[in-house]
Amino acid sequence: MNRTHVIQQIIDAKNAYSYLEIGIQNGANFFRIRAPHKVAVDPAFIFMKLRTLGLSLKYNRSKSSEYHRCSSDDYFNRYKIPTFFDVIFIDGLHTFEQSLQDVLNALNRLNDDGVVILHDCNPPTVLEAHPARSWHHIAAMNLPGWSGVWCGDVWKTIVYLRALQNDLKVFVLDCDLGIGIVTKGVPDSVCHLTLPEINAMTFTDLNRDRIGLLNLKNINYLTNLIAGLQTPLSP
Repeated sequence: MNRTHVIQQIIDAKNAYSYLEIGIQNGANFFRIRAPHKVAVDPAFIFMKLRTLGLSLKYNRSKSSEYHRCSSDDYFNRYKIPTFFDVIFIDGLHTFEQSLQDVLNALNRLNDDGVVILHDCNPPTVLEAHPARSWHHIAAMNLPGWSGVWCGDVWKTIVYLRALQNDLKVFVLDCDLGIGIVTKGVPDSVCHLTLPEINAMTFTDLNRDRIGLLNLKNINYLTNLIAGLQTPLSP
């Protein structure tokens, strides 16, 4: 089960109308998602207009699509008339600071029964979790044994939300480098940590207690989420 399958199952269960993706890169996930209205945000799309048209025609999975070549912060700040989304997928810059900012911005644009989804929340090794400013930054480090996969410290965003946001349900599905799920509501469990403690945490801390810190769930737990989703009315 990968992120595309998880996102599509959630969209289908909700009969979701609007979908936002932060950090679409080459569009491998975005173009495969089926939703009536889709919005893509990335400061540097890695595909040409012709490929965009070709993939859109191939998958034919939306009535309308928007492409915004800008940072996620610029996108959320630029559009003064807010659009609210049913499902938002965040796969942008893999730092704690930016992924957290993306989630907080996303929550402000999320319908009350919407779902925020994050990628790269459960890095398998210390190398994939190595803090860096960007993928290019970590690639330039030439770390011995690095696979080329970079999750960064997005996992700290999950810990932050579970420790310091008492109005959110947060867990991570144990698949595809960890798929975080965030919905509005009373949490089923929390982490008792302060922001300085979270900032000071390392991969060793994560590796010591992944289940407790991330509220890590087997992929089968997705069925529980799907069962509890409500179907919004299309506009």
